[in-house]
Amino acid sequence: MTTEPIGLAQDLAPKGVMRAQIGHADMAIWRSTSGVISAWENRCPHRGMRLSHGFVRGESLACAYHGWHYDCDAKCHYIPAHPELEPPSTIRPAIYSVVEKAGIIWVNTAGTATPAELPDRLLGLRTITMQCDLSTAAHAIASAAQTNAALFNGSVNDINSDQTILSLANPNGTDGICILFQQPLAQSTVIHVLAHDSYSQNELIAISRWCESVRREAERIMQSSNKVEPAK
Repeated sequence: MTTEPIGLAQDLAPKGVMRAQIGHADMAIWRSTSGVISAWENRCPHRGMRLSHGFVRGESLACAYHGWHYDCDAKCHYIPAHPELEPPSTIRPAIYSVVEKAGIIWVNTAGTATPAELPDRLLGLRTITMQCDLSTAAHAIASAAQTNAALFNGSVNDINSDQTILSLANPNGTDGICILFQQPLAQSTVIHVLAHDSYSQNELIAISRWCESVRREAERIMQSSNKVEPAK
């Protein structure tokens, strides 16, 4: 299992909790009050409640069902119904490796998280879910960039071998935006959009709107390809 980008670091503020998925792994990603980030199996060991519905209390994540508290090492240390009890050290959700780099949260569910190398001077713009497969999303974005000279110079600077990182050039020829692809489900692709810090605020707004238009086009292509021809 490779290391996957699961979100923009700026979208997970202290005391925040978010849900993510890599393959069959359903995860709760949370940030403590001091900023420590953790990635766990999205299931409370007590009754199976999704921990992504929980809430942060200082350096702990509390389950929304019965309020069991888990520290940043995933150890249960407080049970409201039995405040005097020292919970067994074995009560803890599965832990996944998580790191932050280049404004992205990276997770590996089967080993140590090793982020991909990205161009410099990129800032997180937004995350978008597209109801299409990865190849359709990548093709739609690369094709649309060639027809928008105001934002891009019509060329793809780079696309890695497994088509999960796409770099588009800006009108000056340098890296404009970098798009990281994640496919949590077969017919769903998540894109994390990073933009070069030289873009103006108006240009960033235009890029965000452009991404939305590409999403609609990619989903239209996917829906068209899934249509079954009527029997003759």
